[in-house]
Amino acid sequence: MTDTAWITPAYPWDDEPVAGTFYRTQARALVRLGCATTVVCATPWAPWPLPRARPRWRRYADAPRLDTDEGVVVARPRYPNLPGEPSRAMPDRFIARAAWGARATWAGASIVHGHTAVTGLAAWRLAQRAGLPHVLTFHGSDMNTWPDDHPERVADLRAAARSAASVFAVSQALATRVEAVTGVVATHLPIGSDHAALAALAQPRDLARKLLDLPADRTVVLFVGNLLPAKGVRALAEAILTVGDPFHGVFVGSGPELGYGGDDPIRGSLLDYRGARPHAEIPTYMSAADVLVLPSSREGLPTVLVEAGSLHLPVIASAVGGIPELLGDGCGAMLPEVSAAAIAGALLHFAAHRAEATKAADRLRERVLGEYDVDTNAARLIESYRSAAAGHGRSAVR
Repeated sequence: MTDTAWITPAYPWDDEPVAGTFYRTQARALVRLGCATTVVCATPWAPWPLPRARPRWRRYADAPRLDTDEGVVVARPRYPNLPGEPSRAMPDRFIARAAWGARATWAGASIVHGHTAVTGLAAWRLAQRAGLPHVLTFHGSDMNTWPDDHPERVADLRAAARSAASVFAVSQALATRVEAVTGVVATHLPIGSDHAALAALAQPRDLARKLLDLPADRTVVLFVGNLLPAKGVRALAEAILTVGDPFHGVFVGSGPELGYGGDDPIRGSLLDYRGARPHAEIPTYMSAADVLVLPSSREGLPTVLVEAGSLHLPVIASAVGGIPELLGDGCGAMLPEVSAAAIAGALLHFAAHRAEATKAADRLRERVLGEYDVDTNAARLIESYRSAAAGHGRSAVR
């Protein structure tokens, strides 16, 4: 069995339970299938007194340097996170250097797998130094915007992709974008979800609402994700404040939009911000909800929509990135634009056509169970690892 070293920009831990949950889902699947996996998640070095100044730097300082997550070895070597990335500072060089310093944790690997653009470049550099083949996976907005914003790095990105044994993209739309930027044909391979684990954590709606202290008589509108401007949080909050009762918005996640609209003296109670929650709690929130809304302005292939489909939760989302592939053919409602008015209209339509929404959720569930299963897709990934390692030959890591 081919062992692998992953290079990722994030991986969850106790004090940072949200970032990189989709990496965890696939890494655990690889281990279940017998592929030893070490995740190298280089973390910015946080010298004193930065950890005392900001919570973000305190989390960097506190992140465990080495731990194990259901058989996945997770190393977090530190690197200097200098201003000017990803161009002038070229953080991929520092990340690759930090990963090389942690090579004792992944010395048995036969292949290096880089995720996203910057850490993908780091994986390319690391593989060259280790004498190993590498593969790349692109996940979303980094590829949609990064090459245009930093054209001076496109040559490196092309070199990394063209020398890769395989290049993957989590949606077909993203695969098309990868080819346009790098000239390399990317294979569409979603990560998928662990449907059995999600089902085991699901609850009857009434019980889920009781556990979460949510009103039993409201239409619960759920948002799960980072509370960022690009996620459309403000538009969703304003839409819920506009339509009013019986809608009740529940926002799970953290970020700069946390609490937006909640200070409205009359209608603020319609918005319920729960902060970042461990991934194991998300199925309970989905069990309690009537509909999940994701009004992002840019996405790759949002895992949260796949999980909603797995749990038979109707979905309303913007038509960006890989979302039309997932929600097309009547599998969900897509917004004509990201605005409070469009979201409010979609919510009112949902409330007036619940049977239609249920049928769409039926179709979405059938699609995700068939095409977005993490074990099935991890098995495909392992085959690509074997092929790459066999074609390259095993080189010693020095």
